[in-house]
Amino acid sequence: MHEETVMHGLKAKGLKKGSISKSAAVTIGLAATAPAYSLTGALGHGAAQSGYQLPIVFILSVIPMFFVALSYKHLTTSAPDSGTVFTWGTKAIGPRSGWLGGWALLLASILSGVAATQIIVDALAILLNMTETPLWFHFGVATLFILSTTYLTALGAEESSRTTLILTITQYCGLIALAAILFLQVFQGDIVRTAAPLSLEWFNPFAISSFQAFLNGFLIALFIFWGFDAALAMSEETSGSAEQAGRSGIIAMLITVVTYVTFATAALAYAGIDSHDSSSLTFQNNIDSIITALATHIIGAKGTFIAALIIAISAFSATMSTIMPAARAALAMATYRAIPHSFSSVNKRTQTPQFATWMIGLMTLIIFVTLSLISESIVKDTIHSVSIAVCTYYTVAALACVLYFHRTAFNHWRTMLSQVILPGIAAAILIAVAFIQAWNMMDPGYGSSGSIAGVGIVFLIGVVTLVFGVLLMLLWNLREPRFFRGETLPLERAHMVPDDSGKNGADR
Repeated sequence: MHEETVMHGLKAKGLKKGSISKSAAVTIGLAATAPAYSLTGALGHGAAQSGYQLPIVFILSVIPMFFVALSYKHLTTSAPDSGTVFTWGTKAIGPRSGWLGGWALLLASILSGVAATQIIVDALAILLNMTETPLWFHFGVATLFILSTTYLTALGAEESSRTTLILTITQYCGLIALAAILFLQVFQGDIVRTAAPLSLEWFNPFAISSFQAFLNGFLIALFIFWGFDAALAMSEETSGSAEQAGRSGIIAMLITVVTYVTFATAALAYAGIDSHDSSSLTFQNNIDSIITALATHIIGAKGTFIAALIIAISAFSATMSTIMPAARAALAMATYRAIPHSFSSVNKRTQTPQFATWMIGLMTLIIFVTLSLISESIVKDTIHSVSIAVCTYYTVAALACVLYFHRTAFNHWRTMLSQVILPGIAAAILIAVAFIQAWNMMDPGYGSSGSIAGVGIVFLIGVVTLVFGVLLMLLWNLREPRFFRGETLPLERAHMVPDDSGKNGADR
């Protein structure tokens, strides 16, 4: 007997194999997490919730994400398909779960693009020393930004990954330089007056003041690790084997957590968390833009300019790195007839899904412009609502791993742990987090747009967009039932087969 763990019935989509190197794949995962603008928005709020224990909270919060990364690694090895969670969810769980996972991935990518666009607008206003930004400025910058990132992404996987590599290296150089300056200031004793001395106690999980302090910091930290999976959507185009491609997400995850923990430690040691001190991480004027506050405090007016530039580069590379997997997810969904066939077209010259790429970009622009016309607060609240979509498709990925491998994983304790038990734990945590986060979002005080009928706008945006996807799925089921009957992408599980039967006879 031997294990049959390779998924069957997958279709080639015309993408260029080998157009992305293994290092470029890791870079795409790093860029999609957007460390510069993730840190600038999350570090202050995380410190306000978890205090000096934020470094250990970062480490603990990455654990379920690491378990999800293991799911992605094993599923990529079995099925290096650009549809990722859509394909795996359909094969292992069923067509409706796969479709919902694919929709949540597309939704998260588009909302992430909306967030990055707002960040670019704000960063450019700082660079131009503008105190007020009129509506024409928002629309003009948004249009230029989204069209340029979409164009660069549509040029081809090789060209877009090279651009992402350059931008990511530039972003990390800026973060490393700022962290080095912060540590130098700490070691020289030139720190904010109210900051506590650097201590190993910050890495002690038992020193966290309360479960609520841990939970609030955990919820903030969990979502800044989102994006590592962007690398695995490029597995059909990544050089090397499927197993090697599957490792890129884990490598990106490990680099990201080291970056976040190192920078958080440096920032805490330098600035502290006294909310009454105008130089601390939790001061009301600093908490929403920590990198800008730190750079300005250390370097002066030029620091504001440098921070805005680093954040803009982060947003630019992140947008490219989320458009790429979103377009490829749409390509896969169309290839297996889960959405209109026009999304399955691949340009023969560039061997990239140009139609899907431009549609993702244009949808991002339309949503940003529409929400900006309603209220800038709505745009900001849309950014917060993305967590529901992220939890949804990561849960589908983790459950797909459990269900696909459960027949073969228990032959060895290592595969039992990494293919079933740990992904199962990740799914349970993410489901719990989704409910907790949804409950928090229902509070009218969560976000900046208030409520409708006593229910927070952030919750309504997150839930309504997912429910809209369910409506689209039901309508498409009427138009193209073959996918939902399992005809274009049949259900399949890893299984044991006799040695003399070869590799045929997949268990549908």
